[in-house]
Amino acid sequence: MDQDNTITMFHAGRLSTEAAPPWLIAIRERRSKAMDWNKAALAVLGYTTAHVTIGHDAFPIGEMRAYPTPDGGRYVELGEGEGTFAEIWVAEATDWLPFNSSYVEPFLLTRATLHQADRTERLGNALIAFARHGEGKHLDRETGESRIDHREDWEREKRERAQQRALSAAHASQNA
Repeated sequence: MDQDNTITMFHAGRLSTEAAPPWLIAIRERRSKAMDWNKAALAVLGYTTAHVTIGHDAFPIGEMRAYPTPDGGRYVELGEGEGTFAEIWVAEATDWLPFNSSYVEPFLLTRATLHQADRTERLGNALIAFARHGEGKHLDRETGESRIDHREDWEREKRERAQQRALSAAHASQNA
């Protein structure tokens, strides 16, 4: 998390950078004492009002957590697995629905669409591999691709490299 003393705040339809509220400073202090970020947030804010994970729980392609803040607003975290992370403070309860519909829902929909595209590609790869080779034992569980195809590609590349070496050797012997 940012160790500076600011946070992005959503108020009246606009995003701005504001000074970090005391509860966020308390979370960051607990985090700096080797406490897990999520545990630190729960210890300071109490509970999550929403937690949505897109993809595998251990390695999500998208994640949103919302916590109630002491002043009646919400603290929202949006993350893309190990990549981008955003912390937004929605200080007024009346700003939650506009923020949710303008930022949270499009973020989650985009991440879900990417996840679905990945799953569809894996399914397509598995069906093609199964149709080409029969039994499903040869399918790569991660990609859905055929291990037979990978082996054949590797063998073809090996033959091509051997032919290139032979041609290079023949060319070198002619020029010598």
